[in-house]
Order: sequence, then structure tokens, then C-alpha cells
Amino acid sequence: MSDLQKIDVIPFTEGDTLYNKMLKAIEQSKDEIMLESYIFNFDSIGKRFVEALNKKAQQMVSIRIHLDAVGSRYFHQHQILKKALDRRIQLKWFHRWSFKRPLQFNVRNHRKLLIIDRKLVFTGGANIHQECSQQFFGDKRWRDTHVLIVSGSASLFAQYFEDFWYKKRQKYLGGLLEFDLIPNLTQKCRYLFRCRLTQVINRANKSLLCTTPYFVPDDFLLRALITAAQRGVEVRLLVPLESDHPLVNVMANQYYSRLLQYGIKVNAYLPRLLHAKTLVIDSSTVLIGSANMDYRSLFINHELNCLFNSQELAQEMTQIFENDSKHSIAVTPKKPIKAIRFWWVWRPVAALLKHWI
Repeated sequence: MSDLQKIDVIPFTEGDTLYNKMLKAIEQSKDEIMLESYIFNFDSIGKRFVEALNKKAQQMVSIRIHLDAVGSRYFHQHQILKKALDRRIQLKWFHRWSFKRPLQFNVRNHRKLLIIDRKLVFTGGANIHQECSQQFFGDKRWRDTHVLIVSGSASLFAQYFEDFWYKKRQKYLGGLLEFDLIPNLTQKCRYLFRCRLTQVINRANKSLLCTTPYFVPDDFLLRALITAAQRGVEVRLLVPLESDHPLVNVMANQYYSRLLQYGIKVNAYLPRLLHAKTLVIDSSTVLIGSANMDYRSLFINHELNCLFNSQELAQEMTQIFENDSKHSIAVTPKKPIKAIRFWWVWRPVAALLKHWI
């Protein structure tokens, strides 16, 4: 096994711990910082990052920031960030509104990356905003999952960042023995992530532990989960009790009903909004990334997901799943997930919008 295949993966489930580690890594950077985020808010957390990045820019560290124009509110924050960031920092906005290309506005960059000196990588589901911070948001902070990857494979992440930065068509750059990095929209396979996700589900023999904030799968993925349950795989799904997109709950309840018929367990997380996106397969394989199990992540948005072959990481992520499950309730036909009022009125609307919400 080469050095590139030896990786150290550290998961984070608390925003404050994650942000402190990220800021420390920025502080210790020597040459280069690449930052990519769907949401970057100039709030209590965002200001800490801006201050840390400005200090490194003054030390002549090369810094590039790529933000999504919708998630990071381009129209509201463009001038604010332009003034706040050191002039040596390069800032790009992904898919601002264009009258010439109105349809591209629906395609968003949902990826989250922080790459330090091409040696350290932070990636997963956490955005940069105070909603993930107990210090600034309190007990109702979002519950998310992010990882720190210490490996020579950081150069692989950097290549994906640079291709996106220079607007090159995305290519699948291949994986390593213990680790694979999977985009979803590539030159050769438009739905690469959906294909790989279905493959790992089809290969499961014992268990599938899935955590997702939005569950609006396509028929192929839904059938893969049901087929896994039919061949004896323990399939468990952990979702939020209340979503920040109520229409998603309207749609998701229909899918939960089908899953329950085949013995698949669905639990709703109680304490706060669940935003983590993880999958543990057979106590040996772990998927962590930015993609939800919904149409936007599978077919529209740009995403980046890590597939690890590691029993140690799988054991750690299984424990996290079990701990979260202790703070959840079982979803049953008599106890569906709470949706918006008069859901039967909104149900046909949700069905029409499932490719967009």
C-alpha cells in the first residue's frame, strides 16, 4: 500500500469542535488554502473565518474561495464579503443569475471543502454558518457530520477543486485502495454518484445504516433499499423529525410508508434539525459527503462524497448512528413524520416539485 492510500479520518458531529479545528488548520497553513462551501454566512462563525483568512492572506498564503450564489446569498452578501475579505483573496461565485442562461440557476454547487496546503482536507455536510454552533445558536443547533482527512490524497480533492474553479468539465479521477472520492456530474457518467450508491447498497450483506436530512429517492434507489431488505439485510433509516423544507416531509412520508412494508426501520431524530449525510455498510464501508438522498443531490446539484473501506471508521460511525437513534422515535403508519398543515392539499404540489425541492 502506498503512502497515498494511508489515510487518517477524524469525524466531527459538533459544529464548534469542527470550526475550531478548521480555524486552527487555517492558522497553521503555510502555502495554500482552498475553500468551497454551499453556505458561507457573514455571521458570528463566518466572521471568524474571514478574520483567520485575512491574516493568512497578509502572510502571502494563496487563498481561493468558491461559494454558491444561492446558498451563500450572493445578492445580499456579495458587497459585504468583498469589503470584508483581504483584496489578495480570490473569491468566485458559482452560478449567479444570468438572463442568458436562466436554467443553469437551478444547478447549484452543494459541495463543502477546505483544503490546507494539499495535506489536510475537511469535507462532509457542514456549511459555514452559526446554525451549526452551540455557542451562537444554542441547543437547537444543526446536527451535522464532517470529517478531517489527513492524507496524500488531499491532492485529489485539490484537483476537483481546481477543475471546478476553472470551469472544466468534471471527470472522475479514480479512487485508491481504501478510499474513493465520488462526484456526481461527470463527463462520462452524468449520474455517477447515484450509480455508485446503488452499487454499494446492492453489495450489502448484513446492514445498511443511513442518515439523511432529505429522503426523496428515485425509483431505482428505492428498489435497491427494498431489495436489500428482502434478501435479509438490516436496513435502518434516520431522518429529522422536522425538516427545514416542510414539503420534503410531505413527499418523504409516502416513501417511508413503502419502506415500512418491507421491514425497513425508519426513525425520526428528535433533539434538533438533522443535516448529516452518512451511510454505513456491513460494518466495513462508510459513505460521508455532501449529498442527500434526494433528486437535487442525485441528479441536479454538484456534490462530492467520500467512500471509505475502513472497519475502524465504520465502527465509529455505527456508534454515532446508534447514539443518534437513542434520541429518536420510530416512524410507523400511525405515526408519520410531521408535515405542513393540510398536507393532503400540498401532496400533489410536492409530487410535481420533487425534482426541485
